[in-house]
Amino acid sequence: MTTPNQTTIRCAACNQPFAAQVRVLVDAQADPQGKALLVSGRLNQFPCPHCGYVNHVLAPVLYHDPAKELLIACVPMEVSMRSSGTSEEKIVGDLLNELTRTIPKEQFRAYMFSPKRALTMQGLIDQIMEADGITPDMVKAHRARVELIQKLLEANDEVTIKQLIEAHDSEINQAFFQTVTAMGQRLAMEGRDDIAQLLADIQQDILMYSSFGRELAAQRQNYEAIVREVFEATQALPDDATYDDLIAVAVRYADDDVRLQVLVSLMHKAFDEDFFARFTQLISKAPLTARDKLQFVYERIKQLLGMIQEQDRQVLERAAQFLQILVKSPKPRELIDANIELIDNHFMAVLTTNIEDAQRRQDLRTLNALQEIYQHVLSVLQEHMPSELRFINELLGVADDATMQQMIAQQIGDYDEGLLSICDEVEKILAQQGHNGALDRLARIRELLQQHLS
Repeated sequence: MTTPNQTTIRCAACNQPFAAQVRVLVDAQADPQGKALLVSGRLNQFPCPHCGYVNHVLAPVLYHDPAKELLIACVPMEVSMRSSGTSEEKIVGDLLNELTRTIPKEQFRAYMFSPKRALTMQGLIDQIMEADGITPDMVKAHRARVELIQKLLEANDEVTIKQLIEAHDSEINQAFFQTVTAMGQRLAMEGRDDIAQLLADIQQDILMYSSFGRELAAQRQNYEAIVREVFEATQALPDDATYDDLIAVAVRYADDDVRLQVLVSLMHKAFDEDFFARFTQLISKAPLTARDKLQFVYERIKQLLGMIQEQDRQVLERAAQFLQILVKSPKPRELIDANIELIDNHFMAVLTTNIEDAQRRQDLRTLNALQEIYQHVLSVLQEHMPSELRFINELLGVADDATMQQMIAQQIGDYDEGLLSICDEVEKILAQQGHNGALDRLARIRELLQQHLS
């Protein structure tokens, strides 16, 4: 846990008093967020409710990480000097007493009676990072990334941003891009949507102007070509395809892990218990020279499915966290607009599940908030959706053929042959998700669109 002490402080800018919860005991295991605040230098920082100035309260801190049997006490010199008549040992002793009140006696260990010492808050942070396996060189590299991000944020125009990116091209890599992403997500969670949007814009500039961005674009194009190839291979399977046919495709990619990963991603719903039962039969009947290859593919598909399930779990967890932030936000519409990339099928599934749960519990307050978010999401998605995709989506929602034909006849003049390419992309998505009914409607829509366009 992170233990707060209620106190009143005066703003260093406007001299107005306000209440603050100063934290003196940080437990890494019980409260990872408290640790994150500490190592990022944001522990005991409080914006003034009167003028907005961020005040930093310097206080003694006892850091505890039971997993590493690590206990560090930090009493900054300024705190010792302020505490006239109170020795540093007394301050540390009071912190240890507070720790003992939070831990059952049977969980006490010897290290808890003799904490390590840090003379400064930076010294405390350095010891924590060292225990986490983060070397001084790694810390230095991270600080350099943060400094470059700060320069990019302070740049006033696109030309300056482009020059900065090109001048630091060798420093811009996957770690830098991940740091920008992490900072954007943290700021969005803290309600700093303006800075989070600037960071999102910087990411786009990095992709456009840096060697790393161009390399990513090339990798993406290559990967998209592989996805199309594997998708076409699955589409070429006969309508009455058996597990043997699917296994044959998988074995074809035994020596190409990227294509095998794509196959499992596209067809993961087909890899059920019956599939693996049939695969086991084929392995047992295969010649000895072929068994190793078949067994490898069998085990690799199992492994990839496990990875997909874990990724889905993590994505759903992030979606649930984002939904909680939206529910608590006074401006959910702006937050959705600034984080449109987080609005996907997983998020919509979490949102609709929570709406159904609120309806079942008759929790009208939560239900109204969730339904408002749902309407905001639909509105934002409509605004960001390309007109071609919006048109196809509207056609998919039409129940009868006559109305569909009427809509196409009235609006087809606004589009060209590119509309058919959008249809093909939508078909891939629907096929991957197993929406067979929507696929049938889409086939009819494409037929009508092609007739009118030709």
